[in-house]
Amino acid sequence: MPLIKLTSILCECPEESDKDEIYLKFGDQKIWPIGKKFIKIDTDEELVIGLKTKVTKIGWMTIELWEYDLTSSNDHLGTFHLEINSDEPETKTTILSRNEDFSQKASYMLNWEVLG
Repeated sequence: MPLIKLTSILCECPEESDKDEIYLKFGDQKIWPIGKKFIKIDTDEELVIGLKTKVTKIGWMTIELWEYDLTSSNDHLGTFHLEINSDEPETKTTILSRNEDFSQKASYMLNWEVLG
């Protein structure tokens, strides 16, 4: 079973005109940030994640990116599809796959590693 580390997330373009309030989900569980509802991020900012997890099998893992809204329902900005080919150490970057809603402008990259 490989161990992976979500290293950092980079915002190329936020969804909102000011900073996005982002968080990550795996399945139906919020996994980051720990101890906070969200973390604010703006254009060209990179946030350290530092989250490690064991993967039960080789294949695909999906991490969802969400934007917190105080006055309405939270926005699903898209999904990171992580392809885990082996338990050999390597560093990867995955680009956000957005929903079919072409009005969204959010653009993010997730940096992650297979630790072995």
